[in-house]
Amino acid sequence: MATTLKDIAAAAGVSIGTVQRALKNRDRINPQVAEHIRQLAKEMNYQPNKIASGLVNRSRNYKIAVVFHVRPNDFWEDVIRGIRKAEREVKDYGVSIELYFGNDFDAQTQLQLIDRALEEGANAMVIVPINSPLISRRIRALHKEQFPIVFLNTYINRLPVLSSIHCDYYRSGRIAGMLINRLAGGSGHVMAFLPSSAMLGNNYRNIGILDYFQSEPSAMVLDGIIQLGNNAESNLELIKQELQLHEEVNYIIYNGDAQVCISAMESLQRRLTSVFFDLSEDARNALLTDKIDAVITQSPKDQGYRAIIVLFQYLAFQTVSYTHLTLPTT
Repeated sequence: MATTLKDIAAAAGVSIGTVQRALKNRDRINPQVAEHIRQLAKEMNYQPNKIASGLVNRSRNYKIAVVFHVRPNDFWEDVIRGIRKAEREVKDYGVSIELYFGNDFDAQTQLQLIDRALEEGANAMVIVPINSPLISRRIRALHKEQFPIVFLNTYINRLPVLSSIHCDYYRSGRIAGMLINRLAGGSGHVMAFLPSSAMLGNNYRNIGILDYFQSEPSAMVLDGIIQLGNNAESNLELIKQELQLHEEVNYIIYNGDAQVCISAMESLQRRLTSVFFDLSEDARNALLTDKIDAVITQSPKDQGYRAIIVLFQYLAFQTVSYTHLTLPTT
């Protein structure tokens, strides 16, 4: 693994800033300390990379790219509100934010967006990573170049990144199962409609739901977990089709565009007891008008806000607030 400024600082017993000044022959450093640091860098075969040098040499005008996996929907609009809130706080420090939207969980598109963001001068990146070898390989390569990356909302196991910010997916799945079981009084048929399993976090939510119904004493029957895409029209037809095929289903767990599922129930004239994920405006209105029964929130605005702030602190001060943050599910 390549030697980093942090490695040299640890070996010399000084701060990263002192190492930077020594290697750049700047003032305000004891000449003997500077020579010792330069000798250590030579012995440790330190090779400065262009990306890291660019960050060290500039105190302003940083560009943070945010690479999504889909086009915006209700949930991601809330995440973006958090990103924009952070942007307002850091813009006076010369930080700009650029958003790049994917194409319905397509890894090749996301890979192209990552490369495009780099070509357009990104100094750091927030990524909602698709769980694909294509994305994993690119992130590993960027890590070797000491390029700062924060995972947002989901993650990929065993990949080295600056920080990872998301909800507790497994627990949120179990909470959904528990709520629907209590609403049903422990008996009935339930079906779950959830986002693509191309995202690792979504898989853990699925596992949480399955584990709940397999481990808890209940007469509830889980008739299936149906995978949704990111196209509202297609999802509407899929939900209607599944509910028509399964007339025994009287309870649902849903994570997606709230209005899509509500429209499906209204079209079929079936009032199903339901637990939704994410308190969007549509979900809030549906909850207040008794069209749905419960909503689980995953702090989307806070996730977006914190992802930007973590990168800003790293770019400005070479500090990391937390390497892994799991936000509460309520």
